[in-house]
Amino acid sequence: MKSRKNPTDFVPPNFKDIISGILTLTANEGERIPVATIHSILHEMYAHEPILSGLRFSVTGDFCYSRDVDQAIKNLIDWGSLKIVGESALLLEGIHSFRTHLARSFTKSQFQAIHSASLRFYGRLRRDVQGPAKNNPAGSALL
Repeated sequence: MKSRKNPTDFVPPNFKDIISGILTLTANEGERIPVATIHSILHEMYAHEPILSGLRFSVTGDFCYSRDVDQAIKNLIDWGSLKIVGESALLLEGIHSFRTHLARSFTKSQFQAIHSASLRFYGRLRRDVQGPAKNNPAGSALL
């Protein structure tokens, strides 16, 4: 009898593609994200996201950094999906080809787990950027 695996079991874990997927699957083309914010949101998420287990962070004061996250950013630059502008990552039209790559590289359940993590990442990002609802009564996105 075949055993059921948890959909978040990635063997071996390829954090570069997983993190790249989190950054691209629910992104909007032209969106800018401060690189430091990418690191800090993923740091907040990794304790609660099984898909991110195994990520390593270096935390110094209010600053956190992950070599795995940095490699994912470089991966997206190589794919033409992202470029660094100042201290922000700018998502380019190449995110579409990277999404196709992910859909072909992972099983459907793994892809769905990455997509769900991406939704949570962008939920946090957009909530943090917009601030409390009373400061943005129309609820319009600032990105």
